[in-house]
Amino acid sequence: MNEISLAIIIVLISIIIVLLYLLKTNKNSIKSFLDKQTNIFILITNNKIIYINKAGLDFFGFKNTKEFIKTYNNLPNLFIEEEGCFSKHSVGKKWLTNIYKQKKEIKVKLKTQQDHNLEYYFLIQISELKKDLFLLSFTNITRLESDKDMIRKLADYDALTNIYSRVKFNEMFPIYIERTDRYNETFSIILFDIDHFKLINDNQGHNIGDKVLVELTSIVKQKLKELDIRRTTLFSRWGGEEFVILVQFTKKEQTAKIANILRKDISEYPFTKVGRVTCSFGVTEVRPNDTQVDIFHRADEALYEAKELGRNRVVVK
Repeated sequence: MNEISLAIIIVLISIIIVLLYLLKTNKNSIKSFLDKQTNIFILITNNKIIYINKAGLDFFGFKNTKEFIKTYNNLPNLFIEEEGCFSKHSVGKKWLTNIYKQKKEIKVKLKTQQDHNLEYYFLIQISELKKDLFLLSFTNITRLESDKDMIRKLADYDALTNIYSRVKFNEMFPIYIERTDRYNETFSIILFDIDHFKLINDNQGHNIGDKVLVELTSIVKQKLKELDIRRTTLFSRWGGEEFVILVQFTKKEQTAKIANILRKDISEYPFTKVGRVTCSFGVTEVRPNDTQVDIFHRADEALYEAKELGRNRVVVK
């Protein structure tokens, strides 16, 4: 259990204690008590909503519980489907009791009627106040989810060029290997780097070198889009001035043509304060029983040969 969940539970326990007391002494005060809370609270009995507090009404844009129930008597209809989030298709009609028995935390995605239909994430805690009377507490975790997305993006994307990082490429690569073995699909690899990039950094400075990397990335992305193969490629910064493109469903001969198109476009582009820049390319195709090491060994050999033959060329292995 993480610190966020623990904090939510501690607050919820305090609220439940008060509600249990009110159930025994003054039932009419329950609604008043819930209306003073900043979290969304919903009371449900026999799988039917009987009350939603003021914070919930404000969030969804309703004046009273009756109006809310008329529109959303089946609460899961509110939840937006997204991987990792609970939706109306997740557990079935008896979702409330099923989840309560499993003692699971529920993450849901909701859209507010206010704030231009912005989407928020909530963590739902379910408590049974008495038989068949459940309290649902919604804690806003949108900021936490946003922070998680930022961390994931920092790991998945190269900070300078905003294409996939080497970490992300290595994470996804086994999927393509598996599809090759299972479905007899094919793919090819283009490994390329900038010729004499060290001279650019030494003579023009690293800021200009970074601009070259960004401009080169933009050229490649645009050309892959024009060739209408962007959705079947995986473009990643492999390290420094080296890049890799995985091209799905494509033999090495076809991929070599793509590499030559990229080579030509790069060589003709007027880079900032540098002018002409060229790249060398190594191309290979996946073979039966290949590992990632095997594929990249051939691609690296092809790239090395392109350098030895004078650079600004494509070599296929």
